[in-house]
Amino acid sequence: MTPLVLVLILLLGVVLVSPLADRFGVPAPVALTVFGAVLALLPDAPTELIEPHLVLPLFLPPLLFAAAQRSSRRDFTRNWTVLLALAVGLVLVTTAVVAVVARWVDPSLTLYAAIALGAVVSPPDPVAATSLAGRLGLPKRLVAVLEGEGLINDALALVIYTTAVSAALTDSFSVADAAGTLAVSVLVGPLVGLAVGWVGRALISRLSDPRAEVGLSLLLPYAAYLGLEELGGSGVLAVVVAGLMLGQGGSDAYTGAGFLAGGTVWRVADWMIGGFAFGLVGFELVRVVLDPGVPTYGVGVATAVCVAAIATRALFVLPLGWVAGRRMRRSAESHGWRESTVVSWAGMRGVVTLATALALPADFPGRPVVLFAAIAVVVVTLVGQGLTLPWLVRALGVRSPEEEQGEINRARAVAAGAALARLDELHADGRIDDEIAEAIRRRYARTVPGLRADLPADVRQRILDVSRVSRHLREAEQAAVLSLRSEGEVSTDAADRVLRDIAARTVRDLYHAG
Repeated sequence: MTPLVLVLILLLGVVLVSPLADRFGVPAPVALTVFGAVLALLPDAPTELIEPHLVLPLFLPPLLFAAAQRSSRRDFTRNWTVLLALAVGLVLVTTAVVAVVARWVDPSLTLYAAIALGAVVSPPDPVAATSLAGRLGLPKRLVAVLEGEGLINDALALVIYTTAVSAALTDSFSVADAAGTLAVSVLVGPLVGLAVGWVGRALISRLSDPRAEVGLSLLLPYAAYLGLEELGGSGVLAVVVAGLMLGQGGSDAYTGAGFLAGGTVWRVADWMIGGFAFGLVGFELVRVVLDPGVPTYGVGVATAVCVAAIATRALFVLPLGWVAGRRMRRSAESHGWRESTVVSWAGMRGVVTLATALALPADFPGRPVVLFAAIAVVVVTLVGQGLTLPWLVRALGVRSPEEEQGEINRARAVAAGAALARLDELHADGRIDDEIAEAIRRRYARTVPGLRADLPADVRQRILDVSRVSRHLREAEQAAVLSLRSEGEVSTDAADRVLRDIAARTVRDLYHAG
């Protein structure tokens, strides 16, 4: 069996296994990990699906970009202290604790190899956590924290990883090199992301073909990531900033059809790539376990590292949650020990841990042990925590209030109000007559999507003749919703839901007009 055939089977598994997992209440990442492990046990399965050094640049940019487009400036502003503590403080503490524990269990590991292991297992995976969070109906603030953490913690972890790997291979450490890599990643990265996002938005706004708009959006994350990699830094923050620009303020750059098609394409791509990555975790786990180069004490190192990584997160997050809870009480938002417990248990590792572990050079000291321990952390957290997180959420009674539906209703009301105000202007200017204005006004008043089906044929024809009116109204609606989102009045999810409704009506109007 060739690697290409197995890749196809794994992708087919994403399509078939994920819906079955949802039907039986099993987290899809867990089911796909098991599916990948089963494929690795096939008699003629290849030893390698994808070259290790390609895993990170192939998978990470689109996954980060998709997650960033779903996020918002409001989420980062509200949670910036918590996100900074998790993305910097927790990554540093986890790296240090894991390195100390690994060397204590296996003194033959060099200091730099142990630090590299700590950096590999320190960042949780945003896809695993948020895919479970969305299905469990967690409060949106918790989802924002989990996803925001996963978006930005990779940057520091990858800088530590790169520095430690280089030091382990050369047996020397350069403070200047490490500081330079960190500076490029943290300072230059956002600037590159801004540039890519700005150029991408400008180009998309000048395209009139939805296919070209969506195609360009698919290339942007790779441009941001690889652009900064060429400068010697980690492209994580560049991708995140570019994604925020296209998601937060770039929706108006698309045509209605492009926005609708792009949303669909990105949701499918995010789902397929993330699912494939989890299947790859299972596949590589079996390969590592069956590797005769892993010494027997590798199991002890892996066990100790798993316990250290999980315990460190809990001991860090619970006090942090107490501090955040005191601040949230002053702002009338809830964040107690129950929410902190869920966040501490939702630290599943995924594609970044897998990719960095696989990318270790063949001559890296202690590579078999480090690789085995890293894969073990991914599987233990993904399967163990992934399967028990739903039970924990139910036991603690952590549920989302009907906050998003209220924001959706508000955004729809504001959009309709903006459209009616624009309609009054057009009517007052004499650009549309009384009959058409009243028909459209009735439609918005009732918020019934099918305006044309409710009107006589002659009125429908007259509305087609003045289709420019609908365009003006859609633009007014879209501008109003984008304003709500940019000012933080409604969440990105709520705004995007309404923007998709507006885009769908635009496409429907174009279809009937054609």
